[in-house]
Amino acid sequence: MARLSAQRAVSESPDRSTVAAAATYLPPWEVGELVAPPARGRRSVTALLGPGILLAGGAIGAGEWLFGPAVTAQYGGTFLWLATISIGLQVIFNIEAMRYALYCGEPILVGFFRTGPGPRFWTVCYITLFVAHIWPFMASNAAVPLAAALLGHLPGDAIVSFGGLACSEAELVKVLGFAIFFVAFVPLVFGGRIYTVLERVMAIKVALVLGFLIIVVAALVSWQNVGEVLTGFLRFGSVAIRAQTVVAGRHFTLAERDGPATYLLQGSVDNDGAAVVTAFAVERDGSRTNYDSLQEIPRELLARRRAMVNRALQLAQPGKFTVEALDASGSIWGAGEIRPDGSWHLTRVAETRDGIRREHVSLDEKAEPALGRLREICRNRGFERQQLASYWREHGRLPDLDWGMLAAFAAIAGSGGLANCLFSNYARDKGWGMGFQTGAIPSAIGGRNISLSHVGQVFVVEQDSLRRWRGWFRHVMRDQVGVWLPCSLIGLALPCMLSLQFLRNVPVAGNRIAALTAEGIANAFPAYAQFWWSITLVISFLCLAPNAVLSGDLIARLWTDLLWVGNRRAQRLDERYVKHIYYGILLLYAVWGSLTLALLDPLQIAKVGAVLGNVALSFTAFHALYVNRTLLPPALRPNWFMQAGLVATGVFFLAITVLAVL
Repeated sequence: MARLSAQRAVSESPDRSTVAAAATYLPPWEVGELVAPPARGRRSVTALLGPGILLAGGAIGAGEWLFGPAVTAQYGGTFLWLATISIGLQVIFNIEAMRYALYCGEPILVGFFRTGPGPRFWTVCYITLFVAHIWPFMASNAAVPLAAALLGHLPGDAIVSFGGLACSEAELVKVLGFAIFFVAFVPLVFGGRIYTVLERVMAIKVALVLGFLIIVVAALVSWQNVGEVLTGFLRFGSVAIRAQTVVAGRHFTLAERDGPATYLLQGSVDNDGAAVVTAFAVERDGSRTNYDSLQEIPRELLARRRAMVNRALQLAQPGKFTVEALDASGSIWGAGEIRPDGSWHLTRVAETRDGIRREHVSLDEKAEPALGRLREICRNRGFERQQLASYWREHGRLPDLDWGMLAAFAAIAGSGGLANCLFSNYARDKGWGMGFQTGAIPSAIGGRNISLSHVGQVFVVEQDSLRRWRGWFRHVMRDQVGVWLPCSLIGLALPCMLSLQFLRNVPVAGNRIAALTAEGIANAFPAYAQFWWSITLVISFLCLAPNAVLSGDLIARLWTDLLWVGNRRAQRLDERYVKHIYYGILLLYAVWGSLTLALLDPLQIAKVGAVLGNVALSFTAFHALYVNRTLLPPALRPNWFMQAGLVATGVFFLAITVLAVL
């Protein structure tokens, strides 16, 4: 009787048009009562913690431990403003995704399928967008620190033997990636409510990882590097133009021009004095050809590579630096000493114009105008910093940067891609708002008494329910602004500070990046090298491996919710058997992930998934705006600021994707 009277109230309310619109393509909502939000207090801490802490644990992962340090190692804190925009816009999207879940107890992705032209059309669209998330890069990158711990050094191309079986170190990384990938399914099988298991795993991860990083940064990182990272979050529009040749200590990036071709070599000198080459490429006529192994290099280029390696070994000396910036008419070259505080002291300068090299005797900028540019490069330890708008006005084009890496960095800062949709799923499973009435997805083992309704429930908008709604919405705001936002920013800032202190100018390599921080800290403190090497590898592993669990849950959860509501066969299943669909999808992901791990290297997998994730987040931002403007009652719809934020989210992530692919 209570439900019938509530349905009658809705039919007579001014919101009946939104209820009818929601039922056009999927089963109609049921009607229930919006429960009161939990009271604030010491006893309600666990109730107040929600998707923010869970996905904050997910946020401290690839973006923060891989792409953040990779970008700051090459460009300092210059591009961290991209993360500020990315994370800030994601907060708006997350709030709007949870707004929908609070009202009807359904994930936002189900709301997308309630709009025209209907589920079949949106199934094709979102299967396409899901390509961004089917790459198991968390497992593949978590294998790197694990392999480094077993080997005692960063994995390379050497042959090792385990259990009587011989394999290359790169193959060992792949084998460990498989192991981590499959072990990551275990927490999703046991424990009752899957959300609760994930929340505990991520809470432990956040406490351990952030605790370690805070202690290490406070003890080991200079105030200069701390300041560079913090100001980098506010350097909106800044870009860093690296000198083509940068040799700092034992790390080298060399560029040599020969007619229309420019040859590039990157790498480091190891502790035995041998060059570890991480990249060799040739740029000609605006295109770049990368050679990932000696076997791929044409015979006529082998001599060039050998000569560049020999030159790198001569230049890469402890406490010394060499830089050279090329331009249309020649180059400017400088060399000097790296002081104990890490700053560069310029002692020699030479300039080449029209094929004539002249070494400057005076280092006075007034006497030698070209010195101004070189001093800027030395002040920033390898690059010039400019404003993007002024560079465009001067050159009529964007600077030549690794836009794919920068786009991936912006994508994975925070959550990224369709992962942000999970905020609405987890709000439902946490029992927030009308999620209290709809249930959750149970584990395969230990979740027999947990069920999930096939359709959402809405509430009648009147004075009392509106008061409760506002309480729930404040709850969501605390979760996002008080937990997820600061955890995401801090979780990005701290690894970047370590990168500036210990990895500045270190070349990035596909199967080494996840463990480079451990090597950098160990080399800085040789007396305690084993301690820092071991503990930093453990933290690196903890940053990445738990996210492999979250990645599997993302794929299975989103599509389970869609099938559970929109598929006729699924609708006939008992509400307790939602787990059958969940684990069927998880099995398909296991098969696909195995193929991916076998074919691609860790950094390739991460770049592909991250850049495609930008497209997915852009699309869902516009779709969420439409859903919340049409399916929610007027009193519950987003205000103009939140609507403008969703538009900005869509534009930003689409624009940076275009830059990456052009």
